[in-house]
Amino acid sequence: MSWRLARALEKLRSQVNAKWPKRGKGSDGSVGDTSHGARKSDHNPDGAGIVHAIDITHDPKNGFDSYAFADMLLAKQDPRVSYIISNRRIGSGPKGPQPGKWRKYTGSNAHDHHVHISVVSGAKADDIKAWDIGGLPDVAPEVVAAYIKPPRTLRKGSTGEDVKKLQKALKLTVDGKFGALTEAALKKFQTAHKLAADGVAGPQTWAALN
Repeated sequence: MSWRLARALEKLRSQVNAKWPKRGKGSDGSVGDTSHGARKSDHNPDGAGIVHAIDITHDPKNGFDSYAFADMLLAKQDPRVSYIISNRRIGSGPKGPQPGKWRKYTGSNAHDHHVHISVVSGAKADDIKAWDIGGLPDVAPEVVAAYIKPPRTLRKGSTGEDVKKLQKALKLTVDGKFGALTEAALKKFQTAHKLAADGVAGPQTWAALN
């Protein structure tokens, strides 16, 4: 069926693009794929053919930290917001449960590569008033550096601080020793993110982890 994006989200995306013109868009999204079509999702067009959700790519290297952006947007409680998902957290707009507070998100997609923003139904979905996206601090230099120069390639038998960083990203016990458990968790992560599941943390895997 034909579809269009809610105009409120078109406005938000245009503001983000204008403020962060060099941001990557590899994880941007609007209308859902076949996996979304098989379940209830704001990425699917509603009865009027309107899509109520967008994803905006996490790209600290080029200035757009989607985690910080999600924190800011949730705190401002724009009445057009239905809910926001960011980095394994979900928070509601003014009409949802516990407005403005993050709750744990347990869906299969952690939304750690982008921020998901859903808007409410009705007239507010097409409200094109400018969004308040001011006051977001610049991305910290150490965060940018982590994206520009990833840690060294790691594999089973590696040790040290980079292994600790890897284990922390994988939510494992942090001991700085790359053993069988770390390898298994890394392969699972790589499979989930459509990377070669070789159990080796190279540049592509580090980029996905970041």
